Amino acid sequence: MTSRREAAARWRRAARALSPERALLHAVEITHPDAPAPARAVNDTRGWTIEGNAYPALRFGLRIADDVEGRPPRAELWMDNVGAVLTQWIERARGAAGARARIIQVSAVPGDDDSLEVEWDQTLEVREVRIDRARVAARLGVPSLRGRRAVLARHDPDASPGLF
Repeated sequence: MTSRREAAARWRRAARALSPERALLHAVEITHPDAPAPARAVNDTRGWTIEGNAYPALRFGLRIADDVEGRPPRAELWMDNVGAVLTQWIERARGAAGARARIIQVSAVPGDDDSLEVEWDQTLEVREVRIDRARVAARLGVPSLRGRRAVLARHDPDASPGLF
């Protein structure tokens, strides 16, 4: 049985073999209504500008949302808690309840800042955050559809008297 690390290394080697001139990078943008600015990071050794926004370099781990029948998609994101910067952001965001994480995959030619292309992105809700001295981990998922109205606008004599 292979470990996750070995499987990830095999995937990176295969991706490089298929497209050696371009590197695949993952970036994350975490937004919250109470935070003054989004938290952004790119999983690389140097920062990049993606869609006009600066993404500083920060190593993080990511398990991309799976697609298992009968279960909503789930993803996981973890980062080292260096300098407790993320802890401060989470405190300002009141525990990150209601936060959304946008995961972006970009391809780029190393050394060419103008070659950056967004391959795909996915926005998920932050469901749970676990913090310790060494790591911040978040479980991500799709927004819950429970409690939402099925119909956005309903026309009845009270709501639309001019139609009746």
